[in-house]
Amino acid sequence: MNPCLSLARRNVLCYFRDRASVVFSLMAVLIVVLLYLLFLRNMLTESYPDMEGMSGLMDAWIMAGILGIVPVTTSAGSLQTMVEDRANGRMRDILVTPMRPWEVAAGYIVSTFLVGLIMSALTLAVCVAYLAVTGCPLSASGILTSAVLLIPSSLSGSIIVYAITSYFRSTGAFSGFFVVVSVLIGFLAGIYMPMGMMPDGMQIVGTLVPASHMAALFRESLAGDAMGDVFAGAPTETLDSFRTDMGFDLSLGGFQFDPATSLLYVTAVTLLFFAIAVIGIRGRR
Repeated sequence: MNPCLSLARRNVLCYFRDRASVVFSLMAVLIVVLLYLLFLRNMLTESYPDMEGMSGLMDAWIMAGILGIVPVTTSAGSLQTMVEDRANGRMRDILVTPMRPWEVAAGYIVSTFLVGLIMSALTLAVCVAYLAVTGCPLSASGILTSAVLLIPSSLSGSIIVYAITSYFRSTGAFSGFFVVVSVLIGFLAGIYMPMGMMPDGMQIVGTLVPASHMAALFRESLAGDAMGDVFAGAPTETLDSFRTDMGFDLSLGGFQFDPATSLLYVTAVTLLFFAIAVIGIRGRR
Protein backbone atom coordinates (compact mmCIF):
# COMPACT_ATOMS: atom_id res chain seq x y z
CA MET A 1 0.00 0.00 0.00
CA ASN A 2 1.14 3.54 -0.72
CA PRO A 3 2.86 4.97 2.41
CA CYS A 4 0.66 8.05 2.30
CA LEU A 5 -2.49 5.93 2.26
CA SER A 6 -1.07 3.70 4.99
CA LEU A 7 -0.58 6.73 7.22
CA ALA A 8 -4.09 7.95 6.39
CA ARG A 9 -5.54 4.53 7.25
CA ARG A 10 -3.67 4.47 10.55
CA ASN A 11 -4.96 7.96 11.45
CA VAL A 12 -8.56 7.08 10.61
CA LEU A 13 -8.39 3.94 12.76
CA CYS A 14 -6.84 5.92 15.64
CA TYR A 15 -9.72 8.39 15.51
CA PHE A 16 -12.54 5.85 15.50
CA ARG A 17 -10.88 3.65 18.12
CA ASP A 18 -10.79 6.60 20.51
CA ARG A 19 -14.46 6.83 21.40
CA ALA A 20 -13.91 9.83 23.64
CA SER A 21 -12.38 11.73 20.73
CA VAL A 22 -15.36 10.91 18.52
CA VAL A 23 -17.82 12.08 21.18
CA PHE A 24 -15.95 15.31 21.91
CA SER A 25 -15.62 16.12 18.21
CA LEU A 26 -19.42 15.97 18.05
CA MET A 27 -19.83 18.11 21.16
CA ALA A 28 -20.76 21.19 19.13
CA VAL A 29 -23.50 19.19 17.41
CA LEU A 30 -24.86 17.96 20.75
CA ILE A 31 -24.90 21.53 22.08
CA VAL A 32 -26.77 22.72 18.99
CA VAL A 33 -29.38 19.98 19.31
CA LEU A 34 -29.93 20.65 23.01
CA LEU A 35 -30.20 24.42 22.55
CA TYR A 36 -32.58 23.95 19.65
CA LEU A 37 -34.88 21.55 21.45
CA LEU A 38 -34.86 23.49 24.73
CA PHE A 39 -35.03 27.08 23.48
CA LEU A 40 -34.68 27.86 19.80
CA ARG A 41 -37.44 25.70 18.30
CA ASN A 42 -40.31 27.30 20.19
CA MET A 43 -38.85 30.80 19.90
CA LEU A 44 -38.38 30.56 16.15
CA THR A 45 -41.73 28.95 15.36
CA GLU A 46 -43.58 31.43 17.58
CA SER A 47 -42.02 34.25 15.57
CA TYR A 48 -44.18 33.12 12.63
CA PRO A 49 -47.48 32.14 14.30
CA ASP A 50 -49.54 32.30 11.10
CA MET A 51 -47.23 30.10 9.03
CA GLU A 52 -48.38 26.49 8.83
CA GLY A 53 -45.58 23.96 8.72
CA MET A 54 -43.00 26.30 10.26
CA SER A 55 -41.89 23.68 12.79
CA GLY A 56 -40.85 21.32 9.98
CA LEU A 57 -39.01 24.14 8.23
CA MET A 58 -37.14 24.99 11.42
CA ASP A 59 -36.20 21.34 11.87
CA ALA A 60 -34.73 21.26 8.36
CA TRP A 61 -32.96 24.58 9.01
CA ILE A 62 -31.19 23.31 12.13
CA MET A 63 -30.27 20.00 10.50
CA ALA A 64 -28.71 21.83 7.56
CA GLY A 65 -26.72 24.00 9.95
CA ILE A 66 -25.43 20.92 11.74
CA LEU A 67 -24.22 19.49 8.43
CA GLY A 68 -22.27 22.70 7.89
CA ILE A 69 -20.26 22.42 11.11
CA VAL A 70 -19.71 18.64 11.44
CA PRO A 71 -16.72 18.59 9.02
CA VAL A 72 -15.02 21.33 11.05
CA THR A 73 -15.40 19.76 14.49
CA THR A 74 -14.67 16.19 13.36
CA SER A 75 -11.61 17.37 11.40
CA ALA A 76 -10.29 18.99 14.54
CA GLY A 77 -10.95 15.81 16.50
CA SER A 78 -9.18 13.72 13.88
CA LEU A 79 -6.09 15.93 13.89
CA GLN A 80 -5.56 15.27 17.58
CA THR A 81 -3.54 12.26 16.41
CA MET A 82 -1.13 14.51 14.51
CA VAL A 83 -0.61 16.81 17.49
CA GLU A 84 -0.03 13.83 19.77
CA ASP A 85 2.48 12.42 17.27
CA ARG A 86 4.45 15.64 17.50
CA ALA A 87 4.18 15.91 21.29
CA ASN A 88 5.19 12.27 21.87
CA GLY A 89 8.02 12.19 19.33
CA ARG A 90 6.31 9.75 16.97
CA MET A 91 6.52 12.32 14.19
CA ARG A 92 10.31 11.95 14.15
CA ASP A 93 9.86 8.22 13.58
CA ILE A 94 7.54 8.93 10.67
CA LEU A 95 9.92 11.48 9.13
CA VAL A 96 12.86 9.06 9.11
CA THR A 97 10.90 6.79 6.76
CA PRO A 98 11.29 7.25 2.96
CA MET A 99 8.15 9.43 3.03
CA ARG A 100 8.75 13.03 2.02
CA PRO A 101 7.31 15.85 4.19
CA TRP A 102 4.53 16.62 1.73
CA GLU A 103 3.51 12.94 1.70
CA VAL A 104 3.27 12.98 5.49
CA ALA A 105 1.11 16.10 5.31
CA ALA A 106 -1.03 14.50 2.61
CA GLY A 107 -1.54 11.44 4.80
CA TYR A 108 -2.94 13.57 7.61
CA ILE A 109 -5.09 15.65 5.26
CA VAL A 110 -6.54 12.56 3.54
CA SER A 111 -7.36 10.92 6.86
CA THR A 112 -8.97 14.12 8.14
CA PHE A 113 -11.01 14.44 4.95
CA LEU A 114 -12.18 10.82 5.23
CA VAL A 115 -13.17 11.27 8.88
CA GLY A 116 -15.10 14.43 8.04
CA LEU A 117 -16.79 12.78 5.07
CA ILE A 118 -17.77 9.64 7.00
CA MET A 119 -19.12 11.56 9.97
CA SER A 120 -20.95 14.00 7.69
CA ALA A 121 -22.52 11.15 5.73
CA LEU A 122 -23.73 9.51 8.94
CA THR A 123 -25.09 12.85 10.13
CA LEU A 124 -26.91 13.38 6.82
CA ALA A 125 -28.50 9.94 7.11
CA VAL A 126 -29.71 10.71 10.64
CA CYS A 127 -31.00 14.14 9.58
CA VAL A 128 -32.91 12.80 6.58
CA ALA A 129 -34.40 9.99 8.67
CA TYR A 130 -35.51 12.46 11.36
CA LEU A 131 -37.04 14.87 8.84
CA ALA A 132 -38.82 12.03 7.05
CA VAL A 133 -40.29 10.71 10.31
CA THR A 134 -41.48 14.18 11.38
CA GLY A 135 -43.12 14.75 7.99
CA CYS A 136 -40.90 17.57 6.75
CA PRO A 137 -41.13 17.93 2.94
CA LEU A 138 -38.04 16.46 1.26
CA SER A 139 -37.17 15.80 -2.34
CA ALA A 140 -34.80 13.25 -3.82
CA SER A 141 -32.91 16.01 -5.62
CA GLY A 142 -32.49 17.94 -2.37
CA ILE A 143 -31.11 14.89 -0.57
CA LEU A 144 -28.79 14.07 -3.50
CA THR A 145 -27.54 17.67 -3.63
CA SER A 146 -26.83 17.56 0.10
CA ALA A 147 -24.90 14.32 -0.35
CA VAL A 148 -22.76 15.88 -3.10
CA LEU A 149 -22.13 18.97 -0.95
CA LEU A 150 -20.56 16.75 1.70
CA ILE A 151 -17.45 16.46 -0.47
CA PRO A 152 -16.47 20.16 -0.72
CA SER A 153 -17.62 20.71 2.84
CA SER A 154 -15.41 17.93 4.21
CA LEU A 155 -12.46 18.90 2.01
CA SER A 156 -12.66 22.52 3.07
CA GLY A 157 -12.97 21.68 6.75
CA SER A 158 -10.07 19.23 6.66
CA ILE A 159 -7.61 21.52 4.86
CA ILE A 160 -8.44 24.66 6.84
CA VAL A 161 -8.27 22.95 10.22
CA TYR A 162 -5.08 21.11 9.20
CA ALA A 163 -3.41 24.36 8.15
CA ILE A 164 -4.12 25.83 11.58
CA THR A 165 -3.32 22.81 13.75
CA SER A 166 -0.12 22.03 11.85
CA TYR A 167 1.53 24.85 13.80
CA PHE A 168 0.63 23.41 17.22
CA ARG A 169 3.35 21.59 19.11
CA SER A 170 1.56 20.66 22.35
CA THR A 171 -1.64 18.87 23.23
CA GLY A 172 -2.53 21.69 25.61
CA ALA A 173 -2.53 24.28 22.82
CA PHE A 174 -4.56 21.94 20.65
CA SER A 175 -7.11 21.31 23.43
CA GLY A 176 -7.62 25.06 23.85
CA PHE A 177 -8.07 25.49 20.10
CA PHE A 178 -10.51 22.59 19.96
CA VAL A 179 -12.69 24.05 22.72
CA VAL A 180 -12.76 27.47 21.04
CA VAL A 181 -13.65 25.99 17.65
CA SER A 182 -16.39 23.79 19.11
CA VAL A 183 -18.01 26.77 20.81
CA LEU A 184 -17.54 29.45 18.16
CA ILE A 185 -18.38 27.54 14.99
CA GLY A 186 -22.05 27.26 15.94
CA PHE A 187 -22.29 31.03 16.41
CA LEU A 188 -20.30 31.94 13.32
CA ALA A 189 -22.35 29.60 11.10
CA GLY A 190 -25.58 31.19 12.32
CA ILE A 191 -26.93 28.17 14.19
CA TYR A 192 -27.01 29.13 17.87
CA MET A 193 -28.38 32.48 16.77
CA PRO A 194 -29.83 33.24 13.31
CA MET A 195 -27.72 35.55 11.18
CA GLY A 196 -30.36 38.29 11.24
CA MET A 197 -30.23 38.48 15.04
CA MET A 198 -26.45 38.98 15.20
CA PRO A 199 -24.71 42.37 15.50
CA ASP A 200 -23.40 43.71 12.21
CA GLY A 201 -19.77 42.91 13.07
CA MET A 202 -20.65 39.35 13.98
CA GLN A 203 -22.53 38.94 10.71
CA ILE A 204 -19.48 40.05 8.75
CA VAL A 205 -17.20 37.62 10.60
CA GLY A 206 -19.74 34.82 10.19
CA THR A 207 -20.03 35.44 6.46
CA LEU A 208 -16.25 35.17 6.10
CA VAL A 209 -16.29 31.65 7.56
CA PRO A 210 -16.57 28.96 4.84
CA ALA A 211 -18.73 26.77 7.11
CA SER A 212 -21.41 29.48 7.00
CA HIS A 213 -21.56 29.22 3.22
CA MET A 214 -21.74 25.44 3.36
CA ALA A 215 -24.53 25.69 5.94
CA ALA A 216 -26.40 28.07 3.62
CA LEU A 217 -26.02 25.61 0.73
CA PHE A 218 -27.28 22.74 2.90
CA ARG A 219 -30.24 24.89 3.98
CA GLU A 220 -31.15 25.51 0.37
CA SER A 221 -31.05 21.81 -0.50
CA LEU A 222 -32.62 20.35 2.66
CA ALA A 223 -35.04 23.09 3.69
CA GLY A 224 -35.92 24.51 0.27
CA ASP A 225 -39.01 22.34 -0.24
CA ALA A 226 -40.36 23.05 3.24
CA MET A 227 -39.74 26.77 2.79
CA GLY A 228 -41.60 26.74 -0.53
CA ASP A 229 -44.63 25.13 1.13
CA VAL A 230 -44.63 27.41 4.17
CA PHE A 231 -44.27 30.65 2.21
CA ALA A 232 -46.53 29.68 -0.69
CA GLY A 233 -48.69 32.73 -1.34
CA ALA A 234 -46.77 34.93 1.11
CA PRO A 235 -45.45 38.32 -0.05
CA THR A 236 -42.02 38.26 -1.65
CA GLU A 237 -40.74 40.72 0.96
CA THR A 238 -41.66 38.29 3.76
CA LEU A 239 -39.80 35.42 2.12
CA ASP A 240 -36.75 37.58 1.36
CA SER A 241 -36.62 38.80 4.95
CA PHE A 242 -36.85 35.23 6.25
CA ARG A 243 -34.09 34.01 3.93
CA THR A 244 -31.76 36.80 5.03
CA ASP A 245 -32.52 36.49 8.74
CA MET A 246 -32.10 32.70 8.80
CA GLY A 247 -28.89 32.58 6.79
CA PHE A 248 -30.21 31.17 3.53
CA ASP A 249 -28.87 34.23 1.72
CA LEU A 250 -25.48 35.65 2.68
CA SER A 251 -24.07 39.03 1.73
CA LEU A 252 -20.86 40.93 2.39
CA GLY A 253 -20.40 44.64 1.77
CA GLY A 254 -23.49 44.74 -0.41
CA PHE A 255 -22.39 41.73 -2.47
CA GLN A 256 -25.02 38.98 -2.50
CA PHE A 257 -23.75 35.41 -2.59
CA ASP A 258 -25.62 32.88 -4.70
CA PRO A 259 -24.89 29.12 -4.52
CA ALA A 260 -22.24 29.30 -7.24
CA THR A 261 -20.36 32.23 -5.69
CA SER A 262 -20.57 30.61 -2.25
CA LEU A 263 -18.89 27.49 -3.63
CA LEU A 264 -16.27 29.61 -5.35
CA TYR A 265 -15.62 31.48 -2.11
CA VAL A 266 -15.26 28.25 -0.13
CA THR A 267 -12.89 26.91 -2.80
CA ALA A 268 -10.79 30.09 -2.77
CA VAL A 269 -10.45 30.14 1.03
CA THR A 270 -9.60 26.42 1.04
CA LEU A 271 -6.85 26.96 -1.54
CA LEU A 272 -5.51 29.86 0.54
CA PHE A 273 -5.23 27.66 3.62
CA PHE A 274 -3.72 24.88 1.52
CA ALA A 275 -1.02 27.34 0.47
CA ILE A 276 -0.48 28.26 4.13
CA ALA A 277 -0.10 24.56 4.96
CA VAL A 278 2.42 24.08 2.13
CA ILE A 279 4.45 27.08 3.31
CA GLY A 280 4.44 25.64 6.82
CA ILE A 281 5.66 22.27 5.54
CA ARG A 282 8.52 23.86 3.61
CA GLY A 283 9.48 25.97 6.58
CA ARG A 284 9.81 22.88 8.78
CA ARG A 285 11.95 20.90 6.34
